[in-house]
Amino acid sequence: MSDGTVKVTAEAHLHITQLNSLQAQLSDLLSQITSHGLALTDPNVWAGPAASVFANNVWPAAQTQLDQVRGVLADLQGQVGQIVNNITAAGGGLPVVGSIGSLPVVGGLVGGLTSGL
Repeated sequence: MSDGTVKVTAEAHLHITQLNSLQAQLSDLLSQITSHGLALTDPNVWAGPAASVFANNVWPAAQTQLDQVRGVLADLQGQVGQIVNNITAAGGGLPVVGSIGSLPVVGGLVGGLTSGL
């Protein structure tokens, strides 16, 4: 908001929690892809002309792209961390009444939206 007011809602907490969860899942998935891709470059696991093309051309390009995605995710995680800090600071003197994952939920913001998290 342009007047310096910070709006913090339970919905903001919910979206950040979900974003963090999805980032963790994606990070795990990228690790699995890397593990399987590297395994396929091992000539004791897969050999032949197609395996050579994969190991020498396909996988190195894919690995580079996966590393770029990891970098973007790390940047996003840092930005989300800053958002969490801003939301926490915006809560000011409101009492912490619970948490969503690692995020505090301050009084008056929950409104039932976060039930079951």
